[in-house]
Amino acid sequence: MEVNKTKLEALLLQIQQQCSTGNRKELASSLRQLMNNRQAYYQESISLSMQDDFSDALFKILLLELDEEEEESIEIAEMSYVGIGSVLYTPVSTAEHYQRRLLLLHYFSDYFTDAIIEIFLKKYRKDNMLEARKLALECLEKMQLADMFWLEENYPHFIDNNTQLAEACNSIEMDPNLTEEEKKEAALLHKVLYAYLKAKYKN
Repeated sequence: MEVNKTKLEALLLQIQQQCSTGNRKELASSLRQLMNNRQAYYQESISLSMQDDFSDALFKILLLELDEEEEESIEIAEMSYVGIGSVLYTPVSTAEHYQRRLLLLHYFSDYFTDAIIEIFLKKYRKDNMLEARKLALECLEKMQLADMFWLEENYPHFIDNNTQLAEACNSIEMDPNLTEEEKKEAALLHKVLYAYLKAKYKN
């Protein structure tokens, strides 16, 4: 006997099926349902251990530009980041998860600058917001490099075989020749941002 699915489980399954069939109109409708109830669904995704699928759906909302207000966009991006992080810090993480996180930060870096400034750059916030934003974007590029380095080390041909990912990596303006210490610091930025956002959306 099939166990009845929750609304979130049914909606995420529906989204996966619509992605497979390529029905963009129906997909957009389902993603809007998810977006409009994202806070409740976020908590439910944790209890159901479905943060990975939920995060992927939120990423699709951003890619399809279904979000309208900046505050809404920031929340969607941050929730998606936390969802990916919940998988990346477990043994079941894959190259695709690192790819999704790198692309999330690459395409939507502006949505993470406020959090980076709040965590690391408070001293600039009042007197030099432009400098704070510049430094925040540099931090986000370092974080993309951290994921790029992980992929190169663990899946040597993964980036070269993925045009979208290769373009994102090649467009990183920061010098990739980081020292080993700088690489560790870049990876640490991810852990700190994940912990901060996880606490932010705890309730």
